[in-house]
Amino acid sequence: MRDVNIKRILVPTDLSQPALSALRYARTFAERFSAGLVIFHVDSMNFPFSGIDAEVPLYDAPTPEYLAALEKEVRAYSAETLAGLTYEVRTVSGQTASSIVYEAEECGADLIVMATHGLRGWRRAILGSVTESVLHRGKYPVLSVSRPESRPGAATKVTRILCPINFTEAAREALDYAVHLAGAFGCELVVVHVQEPQEPMNAAALEEAVRRWIAPTVQERCSFREIVLRGGPAERVLDCAEDIGADLIVIGGQHKLFRDVTTIGTTTERLVRFARMPVLTVPRSIEAGQKAEGKAEG
Repeated sequence: MRDVNIKRILVPTDLSQPALSALRYARTFAERFSAGLVIFHVDSMNFPFSGIDAEVPLYDAPTPEYLAALEKEVRAYSAETLAGLTYEVRTVSGQTASSIVYEAEECGADLIVMATHGLRGWRRAILGSVTESVLHRGKYPVLSVSRPESRPGAATKVTRILCPINFTEAAREALDYAVHLAGAFGCELVVVHVQEPQEPMNAAALEEAVRRWIAPTVQERCSFREIVLRGGPAERVLDCAEDIGADLIVIGGQHKLFRDVTTIGTTTERLVRFARMPVLTVPRSIEAGQKAEGKAEG
């Protein structure tokens, strides 16, 4: 069972207006769990040059005076949203995603809260997604907060959590995390399983299987209900989240390694990209996955 203990929250920010939504959610979680906040800004200005084999980004080393001015800017940006809270501000110069993962390790973060700007098409292909890069490269739970304009009038409340499951150990860890959050916020938990074509069970048998699977984790720890749907996992989860008025989706990430990064799964990626409410991705610990694979091979 995952040890859910949120004592330190890292909040990367690009100082944009949309990113203030992540600060608001970070405040909500910090107050609920009495956690410390670290507001983190990466100055990613670089001067690329074309080498023999590839383009290599070079970073102009910032002066102490420059970083001090940048810290002042970050504090001014955060002041209104975090008024009354004590928090740290850290600034660096470098590659954004790598710097965030490194800082999470350095500051002992239990949770990363960051905005996703929801770029689409060629802009996303060229610029990539810092949020998704952190999800792939890190080992920390990440709360991805969508653009505020996609959720008109949305508040940073957590009254109903949706947790998709698929009978995997990654889903088990995500469910345990969701149960912990539901208990902390005193809110309802809705567990959803989407039946895909390769699942031959009839409706009644599948509903019973879902009920048995979640019982050991949920037990009496929070108020919950289960839903079984059919169709494409990402699409049906998104529809379900809208239909029930979920304030937060909690989903697991895969534990397998591919080229030294964690694969988080197609469904998880789609939810992070398209959900109108925040998505908290819980990566399964690499160590747990390796132990499970070792037992299977043995």
